Amino acid sequence: MSEENWLCVLQQEVDRSGNSQSKMAKKLGVSTSMLSQVLRGIYPGSIDALKVKVEGMFMDHNVTCPLKGIIPVNECQEHQKRPFSSSNRERVKLYRACRSGCPHSSLTATAKTQRIDVKVVSDDLYNIDNQLAYLRRIASGDMMKLSQLLEKELVRLATKYNQQLWEKNYSGKQK
Repeated sequence: MSEENWLCVLQQEVDRSGNSQSKMAKKLGVSTSMLSQVLRGIYPGSIDALKVKVEGMFMDHNVTCPLKGIIPVNECQEHQKRPFSSSNRERVKLYRACRSGCPHSSLTATAKTQRIDVKVVSDDLYNIDNQLAYLRRIASGDMMKLSQLLEKELVRLATKYNQQLWEKNYSGKQK
């Protein structure tokens, strides 16, 4: 797409009824002075970020994200700019994908990610040593808190044991 093409589209969007340069600047996340200077062709700085926003918002320029599917190019750029945050799984996956060789990323590949298979152990046996170590770690040396945690664990075990006894003694007789 030529540089004039996206500038023409931007000018058309500004000229639409109900739009103004200030509204358009707010929508694009840039200052009104920057937008004005870009439209007049005198902006001294880089306009690449604005070009990507216009192409994504008004020209339906899309990319295929390995995680989100087809998304606007400006949304792709926004994901690349976000800092790492473990607040939700999708953000972690996007952060890693953008930095591990995504063809649409303008970032250098910094994440050396390798898929690790995690084996979930689902033994029915109760591992007292692991549970005690966990409870001690949670209590952080506070004996009162450890006592409360042990009491809760005992209640949980008693409930589970009673459920198993009930299933063994009564669930077979109901039929």
